[in-house]
Amino acid sequence: MNDLKTPVSRLLRLVRGARDRWKEKALERQKRLRAAQVRIRDLEHSRAYWKTRALSAQRQAPARDASAAETDEDSGEEPPAALVPKYVANHRYSVEVMQLSLQLYLHAGFGCRGVCRVLQLLAGYLPLGVPASTTVLNWCCRLGLGVLRRPPPRRDDWIFVIDHTVALGTLKCFVVLGIPASRLPETDYSPRHGDMTVLAVEVAATSTGGQVVAVLERVSARTGMPVQIVCDHGSDLRKGIALFRRQAPNCVETYDISHAVATQLKAHWRGDAHWQRFLQQAGNTLSHFQQTDVAFLLPPRQRTKARYMAIDAHIDWAQRLIGYRDQGDFSLIGRPCVFSANAWARLCAVQGKRRIGPLRVLIGQCYDTRAALSDALRAHGVEAPDERDDAFWRLADQGYARFLEAFDWVLAYRGVLPQWAQTISVSKTVQTLLKTQGLSRTTPDAVKAELSAQEPLAAPVAAFRTRLLEHIEQEATKLPVGVTWLASSDIIESVFGHYKAFTARGPLKEVGRMVLLIPAFLSVPTAPVIREAMASVRSIDVEQWVQNHLGTSMLARRRRALKPDIKTA
Repeated sequence: MNDLKTPVSRLLRLVRGARDRWKEKALERQKRLRAAQVRIRDLEHSRAYWKTRALSAQRQAPARDASAAETDEDSGEEPPAALVPKYVANHRYSVEVMQLSLQLYLHAGFGCRGVCRVLQLLAGYLPLGVPASTTVLNWCCRLGLGVLRRPPPRRDDWIFVIDHTVALGTLKCFVVLGIPASRLPETDYSPRHGDMTVLAVEVAATSTGGQVVAVLERVSARTGMPVQIVCDHGSDLRKGIALFRRQAPNCVETYDISHAVATQLKAHWRGDAHWQRFLQQAGNTLSHFQQTDVAFLLPPRQRTKARYMAIDAHIDWAQRLIGYRDQGDFSLIGRPCVFSANAWARLCAVQGKRRIGPLRVLIGQCYDTRAALSDALRAHGVEAPDERDDAFWRLADQGYARFLEAFDWVLAYRGVLPQWAQTISVSKTVQTLLKTQGLSRTTPDAVKAELSAQEPLAAPVAAFRTRLLEHIEQEATKLPVGVTWLASSDIIESVFGHYKAFTARGPLKEVGRMVLLIPAFLSVPTAPVIREAMASVRSIDVEQWVQNHLGTSMLARRRRALKPDIKTA
């Protein structure tokens, strides 16, 4: 090294650069080799598949020709043409295979590998190929992008339903669904997935009113100005809609009735100390007894977000639990009834020691149920305690004692539970009416008439009903006279729930390419729709859309950052 005139630092740079170039070439060769291996595998599978079909057709041809000749002679009619698979240009698999795969994945709840296994089972009976699992997911994304790119019809009666969905990371997905107002009566004002049209799927790191109005403007430029926008009144959505209505003053903003009722319930019970203590005790019970023998009786888990949209489950649980206590059979807990010394002493105190004293021989005996213990006492000439003798059964019934250990606090709310249940009944009646009959100028009167059957109401419940009616009156007066429009955005919540079921299969719950499944499962994957999507959207188009709208996924960054450390000697 001392004889070299070149500085060592430069030599190191040159050597390091040569090493890096060698690594890049090696990685590129590996990629090409892997691609060639996949291509060879696919070609081998294709050759074997078509060879099998050709040999099978060759063996069946004589019998088929003979059968066709007999049919022609007997009936004199032309035989039906054989089902021939239809193919899209530059695609290996038929439209029938694509359609079946898409329906199994998007609508039947099968995963990509499950779809492949189903097709493997059917391949022996039907002329079907078996695509790879990644191919199925690629078809779904291409279908979604194709549906998303398809221009919607321009109408003057569009109703927009908008909302955001969030996941891990910073990205948010803003979705705009649309349905013509003229189609609402056909759906009974409760549209399903197939009734909705995906008008926009926008992904961004932040959500502001300016971004919301920009999306609404782009969508309305393609579809025409909407007559109504339904949302959950998130701050960014409200601001964006307010800005949009400056240029579309005839567009009506409607507060989703589910979120409105949940907000009213939260305000109604915010100052109720009994209600707050009930929720706190329910949460403590859930955490303390979830790994015990009474876990099957535990309250539902409280939601961290939108808690009051499903709060009726807690009230229903408490009422059912009290009913279970009143029936007096705690054998399901798995603890027997034991005629203990304390239970014997209790009987002595009630019925006299002279009469009960001979029962000392039964102390320590176990019985499966209360009825069995009562029969044993009667067999010895002693009247068994009835269900109202709570002190005795607390000592004798171990299942009951265990029940009280966990849920004795619930019994203290026996008196207030009917009032809470009445409040929930009012809210559900209102929601059911608006979700099945829509929102119009006559809706407040219809709601009043429906709620009149639930009177008399407790004073707090009556106050809650009054506030709810005021809200409905306020929303109804926004609508033009003579129209009945949408009152709920439940459909977009259902769409997000369906979408999250797909993302739950992945290692990271992030907003990624799976957002393209939203327009995919909202569409009807007919043969013309599939043919159009596969012909107009390439796999590289999906990758470009993902790169432009999503960037590098969290999973890819995680794998790159947490790759195994290769140590060299």
